[in-house]
Amino acid sequence: MTVNFEIEDNYALTYLGQHIDLHNNYDLVGYDYKIVDRQLVLTWTKSLGDWTKESDFARLTLIHSNVFFLKIGYDNKENEFPNDDKCLGGISYFPSTDRETNDGLISQGKPNDEDDIIYIFETDHFIRIGCDDIKLLV
Repeated sequence: MTVNFEIEDNYALTYLGQHIDLHNNYDLVGYDYKIVDRQLVLTWTKSLGDWTKESDFARLTLIHSNVFFLKIGYDNKENEFPNDDKCLGGISYFPSTDRETNDGLISQGKPNDEDDIIYIFETDHFIRIGCDDIKLLV
């Protein structure tokens, strides 16, 4: 997997030297999977909280190309805390040999050859992706 960013402390990305706090400063607003293109796009927008900085990007897009594995775990019948559905709890590269574990984090900035990427949200739902390339667009 090739990427144009690094994961920092399992909650943020580093892109062109800029720290992007996905946990506190951004909300996931949606995802789109294009079957024919084998492409998954995650879209994030800047949170409305007064803790965000003016210099934070207004919108982020993570484009996962040549997706060959995709698992979305979502079990939130009560929907007691809807804001937690869009709030990232952690992000991690994780070995594809252990696709049964979808709630673990490994601290590493760049992926190993056979890693997936896992996005875990505050409500414990997750998106796990095996792909060839991830591009962050700001």
